Amino acid sequence: MKLLLIDRDPTDLAGIKWFLHTYFPGDVFIEMCTSISEVPQRIRLFEPDAILLNIDLFPNNRLTALYRDLQKLSGAILAMTTEPLFKNALKAIDLQVAHLFVKPIDLELLKQKLTTISLRTPQVTEYAQETTNDSFYYQLFLDNKSSSIETTIHFTMMEPEHIETFNKLYNWLQQTPIHFHMKTYPLSNTIVCLFQTSDIKMVEKDVRALMMEWRLISNSSLNIGIYDGPPTTIKNMYTLTKRALHQSFYEGFGHIFYASKQIETQPFDPLLTPEEQQLLISSLEDGNLEAVKTFLYQLSNEGIYYEQDDLRIHLTSVLAQIRRFMLKYKLHEKAVIEQSYRQLFHLIIEHPIFYTILNGIISFTQTLIELAREARMEKRADYVELALEIIDQQFNDSSLSLPFVAHKLGISPNYLSTIFSKKQGLPFKRYLQQIRIHHATNMLLETDFSISEIAHLNGFDDPNYFIKIFKQQIGITPNRYRKN
Repeated sequence: MKLLLIDRDPTDLAGIKWFLHTYFPGDVFIEMCTSISEVPQRIRLFEPDAILLNIDLFPNNRLTALYRDLQKLSGAILAMTTEPLFKNALKAIDLQVAHLFVKPIDLELLKQKLTTISLRTPQVTEYAQETTNDSFYYQLFLDNKSSSIETTIHFTMMEPEHIETFNKLYNWLQQTPIHFHMKTYPLSNTIVCLFQTSDIKMVEKDVRALMMEWRLISNSSLNIGIYDGPPTTIKNMYTLTKRALHQSFYEGFGHIFYASKQIETQPFDPLLTPEEQQLLISSLEDGNLEAVKTFLYQLSNEGIYYEQDDLRIHLTSVLAQIRRFMLKYKLHEKAVIEQSYRQLFHLIIEHPIFYTILNGIISFTQTLIELAREARMEKRADYVELALEIIDQQFNDSSLSLPFVAHKLGISPNYLSTIFSKKQGLPFKRYLQQIRIHHATNMLLETDFSISEIAHLNGFDDPNYFIKIFKQQIGITPNRYRKN
């Protein structure tokens, strides 16, 4: 971009020039003019894409002549004034300026105006034609050993934080001054940007400037991948850069990722172990949200990465345990909760940021724990199913009893005894004994433990009492059962 600065104060112009060169390194060519008489010649020789002029320099009787010269200019006109007077505003209107600044100029606003104004230069047409060239897309997706990229080109990819801003991002990129040495090729959710420079430091400065400016105008972030390896085919550059961008799943947005710095993933079994299932169920039943958080956040330990697909499968397994919890307390019957559950499922499967998924699960779990607590208080839960689960989890605890389970469920022992016998067809104590004896029979056949050890491992403090109950239910003693 070529910019002509017109003002009588060379110090002010030098400051503006320094600022713009810092923000648009290598992208803006600036000339300064401190005399009105030099303006027409400078415009003809320099052919600026934009002009920033001090409107106070021009008396009214010079406006018509200047306007004729500026009519030949295809770029944008910006103006500045020392005094925000009505007459100066009229001058700006006559000149059809894009923006009138009041000194001292807000340099950040100037930067935004120069960034967002679409400048009509010969390069735009050239790039627009090249952008529509299908050959690039053939090289991007098809193997072609002869299609290695020139050493004076740097391959980058950009993805917006919110996919709904994709079109806005693409159009905005074409309007930035940086676009004049960058070719853009839109894909489904990323934009390939080819920078025409061999200096990767220049590319880094450019993309950081783009990231900062995009946040200002869209209130969202970009992720940018840069290929920094040896020359290779466009397809290989695309593959490696895209893989580098996958790190956003763990790191979030607002980062630059380099193709040479790929993360190493650790082996990971996505399915929950029985112990993990038990931990989740116990944590939910106890209303222990901190335990759920600890379980989930261990998946995001710094410096340890797992394959995205494995993590998503793992979290759907977590969601299955949460679903069981919902069904027991009939929370799925609440339309809002059921809808939130389905949204959470899609969040796990589709959302691009891992940390957001974890927070979504934690937030939903907290809601369920509170609703389950209310359900217990209102006696809307299926207490028999909950009691059965507690028995299944803690049958080997000799202190497990009807009063213990009733207290844990928040109901009276008499009420639990009545509904349990009605639903299961036998008293709580008898059912607990059956479960303990069932597990004991398996241990008699599958282990070499003594009868006394098996009794203790299945919730019987007294081995003789164990033998008595075993004989009542099985018909023979534990010793005879093992021998047979």
